[in-house]
Amino acid sequence: MSHRFLSVIPVVLVWAFSPCVRAEQASGASRETPVVRVYAKTHKAVVNISGERAVSGGLWPQWDWPGMFDLRGPGFERRVPVLGSGLVVHEDGIIVTNAHVVEGVGRVKAVFDDGREFAARILSADASKDLAVLTIEADEKLPFITLGRSSDLMIGETVVAIGNPYGYSNTVTSGVVSAVGRDLRVSEGYWLRGLIQTDASINPGNSGGPLLNIEGELIGVNTAIRAEAQNIGFAIPVDTLVENLSQMLMPEKLRRVRLGLTMGRIRTAGPYKGLAVDAVTRDTPAEQNGLIAGDLILAVDGQPLQSVIDFYVKVMHKEVGEPIRLTYARPRQGALQTHQTELTLLPRPLPDGRALAQHYFQMEVSPLTAAVAQRFNFDGAYPILIVVALEPRGAAAEAGIREGDLIVQVNDATVRDLTELARELEQVDAGDTAVLTIIRISLGVFGQIERRLSVRVEARPREASPSRR
Repeated sequence: MSHRFLSVIPVVLVWAFSPCVRAEQASGASRETPVVRVYAKTHKAVVNISGERAVSGGLWPQWDWPGMFDLRGPGFERRVPVLGSGLVVHEDGIIVTNAHVVEGVGRVKAVFDDGREFAARILSADASKDLAVLTIEADEKLPFITLGRSSDLMIGETVVAIGNPYGYSNTVTSGVVSAVGRDLRVSEGYWLRGLIQTDASINPGNSGGPLLNIEGELIGVNTAIRAEAQNIGFAIPVDTLVENLSQMLMPEKLRRVRLGLTMGRIRTAGPYKGLAVDAVTRDTPAEQNGLIAGDLILAVDGQPLQSVIDFYVKVMHKEVGEPIRLTYARPRQGALQTHQTELTLLPRPLPDGRALAQHYFQMEVSPLTAAVAQRFNFDGAYPILIVVALEPRGAAAEAGIREGDLIVQVNDATVRDLTELARELEQVDAGDTAVLTIIRISLGVFGQIERRLSVRVEARPREASPSRR
């Protein structure tokens, strides 16, 4: 009797507990919302960006004197921690974040959600768009987030933000697209335009992290909050990111070489899928090998392309003279024909910054040497550029530049010598407007007075162009 009783116990246990197991499994499946799936798909590609920024000042911090004048009294310097977010956009370790997150930061570090830490190097930064591209070296391919589109966003569609607010890593919030095309004034004279507005919670530390659609595709890079408001966050549209990556990752931007290709998005034409050529620069290897705007680059060195980033990563480490084999398709008489060509990077010597300043702005600049400092009554030499002469009716003079003005930035890029000036001015073309940040020193009743000014100067070239070599 007892044996028969014991033999049915397992059956009773199975009958009693199996409905609970099935209910638990069903409950787990029903709780997996689209936001849960987006997080699971993408969070491993979101990183914590950290580092330290040196902050210096004096007893009178309201006066931003250059160090050579030493008028702030006893000085101090402290290092403050910097926290932000970033996202991997390519499996070979390309990370996107905000420019303001890494500006002035030494030893940038990228930390993944599993605790892995990597030293990150800044490849390129564009302060005017608040975008920066970093690179890390890993021993394996990394998870990355696919670039979506922001041109077809719908007001009210669900979005997901992942980042590190206040240092709490891999925090996920969700909301909707509240508006598109928003302009945000960040500081005096500095605007971010065409932003996505969202009510997904975005706090300090979220900057540089991804804003994702419900498919887990990148639609924006989170960039700012309004401190006085709640549930209002902003993101740089992914279309703006793609457009700027084409400039920020160009070989010409990263190194002193010539290639001549500006790439767009992945497109499909007939049976072919490739990267569209947006522009070809004159007198470059691309033009000399017959490439034209509208061509579709199918592969680099036999490897198909997945994104605009993929193209630049594949040519990033090519040396001067090393072949780059391109397979491309071109529409011709209503049909697509495929071709192959081979390019090589050409060295690009540095132009003469002094000559470019004369050519475009009709102003003469010089390092502030001891002799020049004595001429303008400064105490001594300093690593900064100074305007030493102006043509009366030249572009710089008419814009309000004066002799003795100190040039500290051109188009948000710091210029401390003629080499850095040359690198910025070689990107200027006739008719462009360059923004020069200057320091102007004058004498007042109580001594020296400093003014920091932003001056917009139109490039008005002479008839004979200076050699860019």
